[in-house]
Amino acid sequence: MSQKTHHSPWIAYVVPFDFPEGGAGARRVLGNAQSLVAAGYRVTIISAQIDRSGGDARPFAPGISLASTGERDAEHLPRALKRARYIFTGSRTRDWIARAPTPPAAIILYSGYSPYLLQLTGMARRRNIPLIFDAVEWYTASSTAGFLKSPYLWNIELAMRVLIPRLDGVVAISSYLADYYRRRGLAVAQVPPTLDVTALEPVLENRSDDGRLHLSYCGSASNDLLDTVVTALMRLDPEGARIRLDIAGPTAAEVLALPGLHGHDAVPPGLTLHGRVTHEQSVAITRAADFTIFLRRINRVSTAGFPTKFGESLSLGTPVITNLTSDLAEHLDDGVNGLVCPSHDPGDLANILERALTLDPAQLSAMRRAARATAEADFDYKVHSEALVRLLAQCNAPGPDRTLMENDVHVR
Repeated sequence: MSQKTHHSPWIAYVVPFDFPEGGAGARRVLGNAQSLVAAGYRVTIISAQIDRSGGDARPFAPGISLASTGERDAEHLPRALKRARYIFTGSRTRDWIARAPTPPAAIILYSGYSPYLLQLTGMARRRNIPLIFDAVEWYTASSTAGFLKSPYLWNIELAMRVLIPRLDGVVAISSYLADYYRRRGLAVAQVPPTLDVTALEPVLENRSDDGRLHLSYCGSASNDLLDTVVTALMRLDPEGARIRLDIAGPTAAEVLALPGLHGHDAVPPGLTLHGRVTHEQSVAITRAADFTIFLRRINRVSTAGFPTKFGESLSLGTPVITNLTSDLAEHLDDGVNGLVCPSHDPGDLANILERALTLDPAQLSAMRRAARATAEADFDYKVHSEALVRLLAQCNAPGPDRTLMENDVHVR
């Protein structure tokens, strides 16, 4: 590892997936890392991917470097061997941090749960390094039987209820998780998914080219109740004369398998399928839409988490149609920057879509501008820098170097 002569405080941000290709999780970590850099810390993201460049940290973005530990080396193994290797996941990350010439001001662990926590906690305690967990979800089984059959869920429950409360602090993505860990006596910063809003070019004026209402759905076929969306559309506009829905993520076979399309041999004319797309392509699809649309059931998973796509859509100037889960009620203003669906029922959604159809271009443009303003106020990474600084101070981490500039790239 090379060491820059300027010994400023640095944060080890540990992620158990590939970075930056790790989807919404990677974007969450990048937003928080940018917040820390804006506050005066340097950040090294330590990912689990196997990388030919070796374990040395290398520049990634202003103030941020990236190192790879190769923890994910069992993906090709049979399930039993993969699970056995999983138990020891995090040991290479622990050793990488322990070898650093200068210990980090703090370690932040995103996900990873019990294996990483068991590897990192002892080392952090011995070296007096604050260990903080970035809590973004709390998965659960649909039944007791399902839980009993899932070692992965056992691992999550052990981490959430036993191991994390022994740490120094938590970065919580939602008020549900923030309140839970505050009750357990931890220092907590509540930070939603953030991004560099100024780096995204929004569309602030309505510009429909065919007179139809354009909706975008980017995600899987199941996570955000695509079937409910399609069912509502089939009731309201089966021929696609008034509404066009762009769907990115699911394949044509997955879409045709939805119950709402039972009996259809071909994709209805109101649906435009893009299949698997890159994040950049999904951004373009979202930017071009009048509304992003998704729904979620209200349960512990949706309450503890926070939809990354919500803030991203608003950043692009695209209002959102959804029901209120997590902390969306604090950000979604019905009729201003989106439309609130009262439930995840297809009938309720059809009524909301009827309402959307009554909006004229001036109203849609006003909603786009309000969406962007909400993103700038609530989801830009700079807004949450001080919350993370306060959390680190509560955990007795060394303070940031306020003289650092964001364009001073950190190489360890």
